[in-house]
Amino acid sequence: MINIVDLPLAEIAPVGDRETQGNRMYRTIYLLLEEEVDYASLTNNDITISAAARTCASLPLKDGATGWVPFSFVKKTAGFTSEGSEGDITSEITNTLSGTIGGRRIVLDNFLECNMGKAFLAVTMDAITGKKYLHGRPYAPLTLSSFTKRVNSENCSADITFTQNNLMQELEYLGEVVSVDGD
Repeated sequence: MINIVDLPLAEIAPVGDRETQGNRMYRTIYLLLEEEVDYASLTNNDITISAAARTCASLPLKDGATGWVPFSFVKKTAGFTSEGSEGDITSEITNTLSGTIGGRRIVLDNFLECNMGKAFLAVTMDAITGKKYLHGRPYAPLTLSSFTKRVNSENCSADITFTQNNLMQELEYLGEVVSVDGD
């Protein structure tokens, strides 16, 4: 199901600050456990990678799935980075989605204790255009790889990080990001 497409080189035009400023990353991300994706219903037509489009249709969910769950990061802390380097034999890639969740709350402790090392798909929304972007991909999800929790005189918060070591970059997500019960 993983689409690997080799496209010809194309011109990359310059863009201004309005397209590149960090504030464009919306503060809420939506997480979906990969185990909830109904891979039997997912087809090759659900992912489009071409010179004109890089999209993923709505991901089919298994019966009884919770669906997308919103996570509110502290304002402007959500960020996505993709780093790659060519090695002697192969390239090394690290895609990282990270942010800070505020407060000293039971729901945060439960999330950290129960989901470390689990596979997720995540959607972020561009604050200006409203476009949604899928981080991780079917069969190549993000992993909740690390957290740093702080409870001190300055703040109560946790930095959480999802990683994926795959060349695949984010896709525009065309589906809805609502929980199964409609929230």
